[in-house]
Amino acid sequence: MADIKQDLLSLQYSTSFSLSGMEEANIDLQLSVAPPPPSTLTGVVTDGETPVADATVKVFDSAGMPYQHTLTDASGLYSITGLPAGSYTVAAAKEGYLLSPAAGVTLSAGSTQDIPLLLTPEPTLSLGTIAGVLSVLQPEGAPLPLGGAKITLFSSTGETVAVTTSAPDGEFAFYDLADGVYTLTASAQGYLSAGNMLATVTKGGVVNVTMAMQVDSRTYNGTVSGIIRNSSGQAVAGCFVGLYRVTTIQGVTTETLVATTKTNSEGKYLFGGVLAGDYLVKAKLEQ
Repeated sequence: MADIKQDLLSLQYSTSFSLSGMEEANIDLQLSVAPPPPSTLTGVVTDGETPVADATVKVFDSAGMPYQHTLTDASGLYSITGLPAGSYTVAAAKEGYLLSPAAGVTLSAGSTQDIPLLLTPEPTLSLGTIAGVLSVLQPEGAPLPLGGAKITLFSSTGETVAVTTSAPDGEFAFYDLADGVYTLTASAQGYLSAGNMLATVTKGGVVNVTMAMQVDSRTYNGTVSGIIRNSSGQAVAGCFVGLYRVTTIQGVTTETLVATTKTNSEGKYLFGGVLAGDYLVKAKLEQ
């Protein structure tokens, strides 16, 4: 077999030019050294016994950065060409399998290396996932994400399958779920419980759900308390105390009395069930 010819100097070209009549043209070219010929990676991806078709095979450079990828054919064969000489790692992946161990390889210019890859089946990767977002319904405007809520997943027979907590952005997820119908509930302090959200997992698929909760006006509120004293620093018993809601509309501030009480024998007062907002406290004592 004849030796395969390799470029020594790269192809170069001149700019276009015209000749007229008996003119003479002098065209000089400076050829640069041809780059080394590219290398090739080939191999077969199997599960230990049979070839795996349509697996993704990816090559990473010496710094671990993705460089190139391809898919295996019906025989599990892959071929990645055009690789400069150097050190690489190569690995294979496919749904239902664990990522193969990375194989290291050093390619010389123009070489072809055969690297077989092994994929291990992982049964849990064929199971389903339920992912969702939990939010709080607002009287006005779009719902707000709710983090820190308890999300419980029940089977079709009412048994608890798993429990998780929503992330600060309201997201949550349950995975490794067998096919079936599930029920989700959500609970959080200060909110009315949300429940009976149904999700059906089929063929190990992904189910996306959205859940919403409402503020419990009976518990989702604050308190305002304190002590009323006279100018001498003594606690004042039986003193009138008013809680005023402060609102500002178009630059006009209004104070509205929303609750009243009196101090006890220790000069203390307490307002419960105070909803979110701006407030101030006023107090006085009459004869």
